[in-house]
Amino acid sequence: MAESLLQMVIENLQAFVQDELATLWGVHSQIQELSGNLAAIHAVLQDAEDKQIRERAVKLWLQKLSDAAHVLDDILDECSIESNRLHSEQCLTRLDPVTIMFRRDIGKRMKEMVDRFRQIDEKRRRFELRGRVLERQQEDEAWRQTCSGITEHKIYGREQDTENIVEFLSRSADSSNDLSVYPIVGMGGLGKTTLVQRVYNDNKVIKHFDLRIWVCVSTEFNTMRILESIVESTSGHNPNLSTLEALKNKVQEILLGKRYLLVLDDVWSTDKWEDLKSVLLCGGGTKGAAVLVTTRVESVASVMGTCPAHHLSPLSEDDNWLLFKYHEFGSDKVERTELVAIGKEIVKKCGGSPLASKALGSLLHNKKEEIQWVNVLESKFWDILEDDAIIVRALKISYFHLKLSLRQCFAFCAIFPEDFRMEKEQLIHLWMANGLIKSKGKLEIEDVGNEAWEELCQRSFFQEVEIDELGRTTFKMHDLFHELAQSIMGEECRVYDESASLTNLSTRVHHVTCLKPESEVNMDPFKKAESLRSMINLLPLDDHHNLRGLPPFYSLRALRTNASQLSALKSLTHLRYLNLRRSGITTLPECVSRLQKLQILKLEDCLNLSCLPKHLTQLKDLRHLLIEECHSLVEMPPNIGELKCLRTLNLFIVDKKEGHGLSELRNLQLGGKLRIKGLENVLNEGDARDANLSAKKNLEKLYLSWDSSDSRRVANAERILEALEPPSNLKSFGMNGYSGVELPSWMQNTSILSSLVMVILYDCKNCKHLPPLGKLPHLTVLYVSGMKDVKCIDEESYDGVDEKAFKSLKDLTFNLERTGSISTLLSCTIPSKFERDGTRQKSRNASSSF
Repeated sequence: MAESLLQMVIENLQAFVQDELATLWGVHSQIQELSGNLAAIHAVLQDAEDKQIRERAVKLWLQKLSDAAHVLDDILDECSIESNRLHSEQCLTRLDPVTIMFRRDIGKRMKEMVDRFRQIDEKRRRFELRGRVLERQQEDEAWRQTCSGITEHKIYGREQDTENIVEFLSRSADSSNDLSVYPIVGMGGLGKTTLVQRVYNDNKVIKHFDLRIWVCVSTEFNTMRILESIVESTSGHNPNLSTLEALKNKVQEILLGKRYLLVLDDVWSTDKWEDLKSVLLCGGGTKGAAVLVTTRVESVASVMGTCPAHHLSPLSEDDNWLLFKYHEFGSDKVERTELVAIGKEIVKKCGGSPLASKALGSLLHNKKEEIQWVNVLESKFWDILEDDAIIVRALKISYFHLKLSLRQCFAFCAIFPEDFRMEKEQLIHLWMANGLIKSKGKLEIEDVGNEAWEELCQRSFFQEVEIDELGRTTFKMHDLFHELAQSIMGEECRVYDESASLTNLSTRVHHVTCLKPESEVNMDPFKKAESLRSMINLLPLDDHHNLRGLPPFYSLRALRTNASQLSALKSLTHLRYLNLRRSGITTLPECVSRLQKLQILKLEDCLNLSCLPKHLTQLKDLRHLLIEECHSLVEMPPNIGELKCLRTLNLFIVDKKEGHGLSELRNLQLGGKLRIKGLENVLNEGDARDANLSAKKNLEKLYLSWDSSDSRRVANAERILEALEPPSNLKSFGMNGYSGVELPSWMQNTSILSSLVMVILYDCKNCKHLPPLGKLPHLTVLYVSGMKDVKCIDEESYDGVDEKAFKSLKDLTFNLERTGSISTLLSCTIPSKFERDGTRQKSRNASSSF
């Protein structure tokens, strides 16, 4: 993890040298010596990273280097913060008392760092490490330029396994009056989860069962969490039931009388199986119900199974070659004979593991030179790692062929628990906060993060990628890749769950994830951490506890908490990422405005939040201000347009006061989602045009909201909406409270709206007609409600043979007073797919979807 941090430290040192304060504070000579030592160390990091596998002394040296680099980075960050303060206050004189104290402290700490790095550099000389090799980096750069998108999921050689399991579910299990439990057993990386996913989505299985439920169990058999997952899987939302008994009753209510299929994936223990089984039996009403269990542990299969286990064998060499070939050559790439011969030898080394073949096939994707293939076949790691299983050796070979910056991005994922479904955007934000990525040329830092994620995905380090209609991406890591990330991070990363102990917490810990209520976590052991960088609470709910008990973790870069007392924030001056999801705060403290380095501020589901700091615009580095479901918030800080770096602003509330108008949005390069509330406060179309929405090409979701429908201002509302024309690449558009009768011309122009996948129109009471929504080729979700004069959703004529309305529609929700059946609602020709695929059609009283 040292490379990107060291690079950042070197750059910060160079920037500090150029600041006259380095000379003023008397640390110029120390910085010069540090720069020389760091440059020499940085040049040999590539070789050191490779040698640490077999040379423990090198590994320990790298750990000491990483520890020292973290501390030096903290010092330089403090210097940058103090420099910014002095420049902003125009207080550069030597006589400023605060500066004098700061200078003395920095001088002392810099001297200590010079001594520390001098020792590290002396040890470097003993290892005879070679200078940086550029060849691999250039190869990786070429790979990056040629890859795009996410690899299609392919399965080879499991046809008979699939058939046997489907046969069991549809016949043997169906004839049983008891709960049938069928275990699938095999070592890690054989594709147990992939096989069961194939069965789960088999048409026969889909038709056979009333309910299908998937739960990832992982290392701890937590009955309450499993029951919560069952409820969430069937209802679509968290049950929010606090007792185990209430959850048991809810699950039995869901399952009773139904023929269901439950998948318990990745089970490691059976401690509480009988307790769960008693719930699943539903008092005997389980005829035809079945449970599929995947596990590496034979004893789990013997305890849980009601029939002999299905033992998954390694793939045959032929099938494994097909998988390798697909990930290397692709579906239509010409195979070169000499590479095929080498590739088949590599596949033999994979020992029938599809994960290994997939990883190494992805590694060699677009590598055209024979020597590159030979290097993998004859890699020293096959022998050096002889104590590891074959699959682990293959994964490590794939890892060590990543460039250093990507290795660090991958290893950082150890901060998440095993089998956790990660959000791509959140991971990139955490990479940003920890300095693992930076902008490159014309690419902004988020674009670099996106490229890093895509490359890791293409290389098979990430899997089970899911992308919803609006582009939100989530994914998982195979547990073997997760174990690899944990082994790389070692003491630097700690996941703190119910069973974890903090007694022997290392001073080297940099990243901590809490999987238990923060109010129950003893923070004292963390005080000895030399440079704690991330503290992430992943619990969906917690008591709104007091953050005043947080130790002075001055070095924190990323904090996710739902504490409601936030006085400790004033000390966290290094903070880049602050996520206060589901906090009970009523106001965001003013001290947040003094967190100079803050880049990401997330305020989601803070239902009581009514006020933001008035001086929030002092956060000049702020790039993402995400405000979701904060219904009590009625006003934005003034002059939000001064945040020139802002790239995401989920919510903007218009007011008539100075500094609160739509002109604040004019020069902001916003992307993602934007919801504009309070449009009744816009006086004229000129003010609306100042928002400059059509120029915001990265904007994907736009929601417009009027809080009052004043019939006297109908014409004004129409002119304002006309001036709020969005960019043509918009994916989701919503509108509520609009008082106009006519819709704007841009809503009639299907070329402007052609990319839309979701449309929400709510409480537009005076509208009589809707735009030609049926002509939108990608429209998947349509919600129309509270529009009393609308008789038909689409009045367009569709005379063309190939032209059908609502080609992609899957979800239609409507509540229109003057409409009757679905057939009268849609006068246009409905494609047969609409009826055949069972598009969800509902008519109900709807509350605002905004």
